[in-house]
Amino acid sequence: MDEENDTCIPSYLRFSPAYNYINSNKIKLPTKLNASDSSKWLKVSEDGLTIIYRGDLRYSYVGSIRANHYVPPEVGLFYYEINIIDKGTCGIIGLGFCEPNIRLGTMPGWDYKSYGYHGDDGKKFASSGKGSIYGPTYTTGDTVGVGINFFNNTMFFTKNGIHLGTAFTHVESSTLYPVIGLRSLRECVLVNFGQKQFMFDIDQYIQVNQRSNFINNITL
Repeated sequence: MDEENDTCIPSYLRFSPAYNYINSNKIKLPTKLNASDSSKWLKVSEDGLTIIYRGDLRYSYVGSIRANHYVPPEVGLFYYEINIIDKGTCGIIGLGFCEPNIRLGTMPGWDYKSYGYHGDDGKKFASSGKGSIYGPTYTTGDTVGVGINFFNNTMFFTKNGIHLGTAFTHVESSTLYPVIGLRSLRECVLVNFGQKQFMFDIDQYIQVNQRSNFINNITL
């Protein structure tokens, strides 16, 4: 983390031509959650990396929050993880990406141009409140991640370091923000935008699947 320009540069981006632009603050990456772009049902830590659900007992209100910056497509690929500190009463937790105009009273994936993977049922959601079977459920102690690949417009998720396969194709947007949603009491998650090592080996993933794209196809 660069304290001066608030830039967190994940290791997998350090060989990208975009690195110099990020390091000089010409391109900004998501580095924390934005308390000013959050549902009132969430409590955000001072460092912007931990959120706790504080809604009512009926868990009928969704609390979502976006990151402080959208993901610039020039980086080619972006990835982040959340650690489930406490699943709360029901474990209704979701993560993904969404555009800036998406309502913060909905779970990731429910609105148009919003994409998410939910922990209570393992379903994926894309621009719809009706999900489809995708991966395993997740709960307290699990680490779940999401990556967006702008080279082929796809999105994938991981659980505890395991790649779960492509979740979405034809993902086309230039202003997608990381988004996290909670919906039941005591739910608490910690987000990692690259401040520390990821559980999923994203560096290896890049080397195997994307390195040639990073080197040859990024145009700034």
